[in-house]
Amino acid sequence: MNLAFYISKRYLIAKKSHNAINIITAISVGLVAIGTIALIAIMSVFNGLETLVGSLSTSINSDLLIEPKTSKYIDRKDFPEEKIKKLEGIKYWSPTLGDNVLFKYKPALETISREYIGYLLGVEENYTKSTNIESMMIDGVFLLQNYGKPYCVMGNGVAANLQIHLNDFDNPIRCYFPKADASVNINPMDAISIGNLLPSGVFSIQQEIDEKLIIAPLNFVQELMNLKGKLTSIQVELEDESEVDNIQKEIQNIVGNSFTVKNKIQQNDVMYNIMKSEKWSSFLILAFILFIATFNLVGALSVLIIDKQADIQILTFMGANKTLISKIFLFEGFMVTMSGTLIGLVLGALLVVIQDTFGIIPMQGSFAVDSFPVELLFSDLAAVFAVVIVVSLIAVIYPIRRLSNTILLDNTIK
Repeated sequence: MNLAFYISKRYLIAKKSHNAINIITAISVGLVAIGTIALIAIMSVFNGLETLVGSLSTSINSDLLIEPKTSKYIDRKDFPEEKIKKLEGIKYWSPTLGDNVLFKYKPALETISREYIGYLLGVEENYTKSTNIESMMIDGVFLLQNYGKPYCVMGNGVAANLQIHLNDFDNPIRCYFPKADASVNINPMDAISIGNLLPSGVFSIQQEIDEKLIIAPLNFVQELMNLKGKLTSIQVELEDESEVDNIQKEIQNIVGNSFTVKNKIQQNDVMYNIMKSEKWSSFLILAFILFIATFNLVGALSVLIIDKQADIQILTFMGANKTLISKIFLFEGFMVTMSGTLIGLVLGALLVVIQDTFGIIPMQGSFAVDSFPVELLFSDLAAVFAVVIVVSLIAVIYPIRRLSNTILLDNTIK
């Protein structure tokens, strides 16, 4: 066994002559462990939030989304729709048309109408087959057409702002949209297209979506916006999601450079990039805090070096050089760091498993889940292990070498 490693191991586990050294060493191990637990916890929470928000947002996102690149609308009569539908692996096809619309609603027993600007999305009946929107309904049902009348479903934020009463047949939601071909007129209302919708249900996906989205029949939206045969996007659901990359390339080759074809991640790339940047920013901040905390190791090892001056003198008289003595205390610092890191990894992983199983830490406010979502990834454990070891060693290598050399020099002079 390596002599320096053997001696440093004995120093770590053997009882010290001063109880304060044991306490300081235990504190050093504890600080490294706490820092490791914090890193694992924050990484796991961000992983869980990323997975949760991604799953919620994909409730209204299909496997692929086709959008125009050079214009605002897709002209359906010129679009190679049939050619794409014939591709192997296409399961459902859902065209959509959407834009910002002014909504007005007068709740029952109120004299003043409420106004709200939201995003009106027109879809066909098979929209529920290409998305999981029905599973997100919290009130009412997903109904867009009944007895020839157009119905709509909306986010709970829109419903709250308009004070919507479901199945209020006497007070429909009035939709206002400017006419594209309107001419100058004395009456400004002549330049506005107006339509009525009956509310049938409320969904909850995520706050940003819930506060702006209303879903209505495609033909109603096209008529309201005077855009017959026009679309803003086409959602495509696949039979096998594992083939998404291949089919995405095939569709892109068919539609050409005038259109973009996005998968689920690309449809939410801004959200994913923000969450990843927040995750790693928090990781770096905690790593820096851990770096500051590990300087406590310097204090613990300094006291140990002072306590072991007699041993250093004996080793010096026996022929030990500066390198050997430096290695002893460097190994001591490494073992303290490794002990704290391993304890932190085990306790951090255990904490994540407990949170994932029992949800002991609740989320404040109204959200899709009651407790903080967590997800433990092996890659994160490896990253935390590497960072903690590197940060801890950087914090002790130079100070301990300098201190041990100074003590050794003093002992040599004596």
